[in-house]
Amino acid sequence: MENNCSPKKYGWVKTLLVSILGTSIGVGLTFGVNRLVDYKKQQAAQRETAIMAVCDIDQISRDLKEELAEQDSLFKVTMYLFTHQERINTVGMDTINMIFNYLCENPLRVKMWKADTKENSFNSGMDARMNLGNNQFFDNVQSCYYLRRSLAKMMDEAPVFRQPISKEDYEEMMQNLNPEEIDYNGNPEPDASRAIVKQILKRKATLLYIKRVFSRRDSYKTAIVFLERMNKENKRLMNITEKDIEAYRKRNTEDNLEQANAELINGTWEVEFSDSNKRIYLFREDKTSEHTVKMETQAQILLPQEKTEVFVVTPLTFRLKGHWDLKGDTLFTEYDSKTAELLSFDMDVSNFPKSALERLKDSMEIKKERLKNFFMESIKQQTFKESFVITADKGGNTMVWTWEVPTPAGNTQKNSIQVTRKLD
Repeated sequence: MENNCSPKKYGWVKTLLVSILGTSIGVGLTFGVNRLVDYKKQQAAQRETAIMAVCDIDQISRDLKEELAEQDSLFKVTMYLFTHQERINTVGMDTINMIFNYLCENPLRVKMWKADTKENSFNSGMDARMNLGNNQFFDNVQSCYYLRRSLAKMMDEAPVFRQPISKEDYEEMMQNLNPEEIDYNGNPEPDASRAIVKQILKRKATLLYIKRVFSRRDSYKTAIVFLERMNKENKRLMNITEKDIEAYRKRNTEDNLEQANAELINGTWEVEFSDSNKRIYLFREDKTSEHTVKMETQAQILLPQEKTEVFVVTPLTFRLKGHWDLKGDTLFTEYDSKTAELLSFDMDVSNFPKSALERLKDSMEIKKERLKNFFMESIKQQTFKESFVITADKGGNTMVWTWEVPTPAGNTQKNSIQVTRKLD
């Protein structure tokens, strides 16, 4: 009788089981590796989000410190002139302008610490709290952003922060000036500015605003202390070091850039701000250079016989010669203003009254020549010496020039422009 349980008869079953088991293990390993990769990616994303929030809160704190330092400087100047009003006619216009900045509302003034782009990015995910993996860190960040919003609202609405001269008050003062007291930019001439400051300093609202300076300072300081304390805890909670922060900044600003070299710099480069505002740089191998500036200026033309004034646009292009050098990652340029050469100049007289055009038709070219000479003399009085830290894209057709400017708090702020190779 045949044994139905013979190993030979069911050998294929063993082979099949081994095959199935092997496949199962292979699939399991694949799923396991995928889950591990996904987990690693999630961890990296969590950390990137956390560092982004920490950097943003640090920046908010720095911006508030800068604004407080600026307010302190403006207050000192304002307080001095408030108690020495007899000196208003003798101080420089920089001092007068500081009074305007401190006491007059300016809707064009931008407060960078109010920008909420990073906050929106932090909160963009529906599962932000879960994805960060640390509830306390999430709550701390939200508290910092809530404080920023609350401070911004208080500055917009609280009387203690309301500058004594509203934009409507300032416009009314401007409208009461005579036409000759207003320059071609629409600002008061120096004597008119001094007269307005005298009016402003006599207002009761000005004295009240000055008296409230310590309440405003306390608001700044309280916010700064809170943000710094919370962010120290944030860094501890997520084990974020200064080295991590520096690496994050480099990843987000320098990924596609590398240090430029002298060979790359050779050639013609262009910075275009608008159709009528452009800079062209020619860098030669022998370190000589040419700098061409295309720009528009404005001129105010008084026409006494017509009892009016006309504002004219004067497009011009001029070129300077000089030299350049590259030391490490820093580009040094210097141009001799005495080499200034006017390449083009025009004066748009289309806004002149007909009577003035008729009256001046024989002398218009002379007046244009005088205006042209005035601009050239102004250019020759300037200094054209600059330095930039430069980086370039890997294609070699774009450079980023960065430079630092001092801030009221005694720190430095980085500015940058993008310069493109001119290929035609």
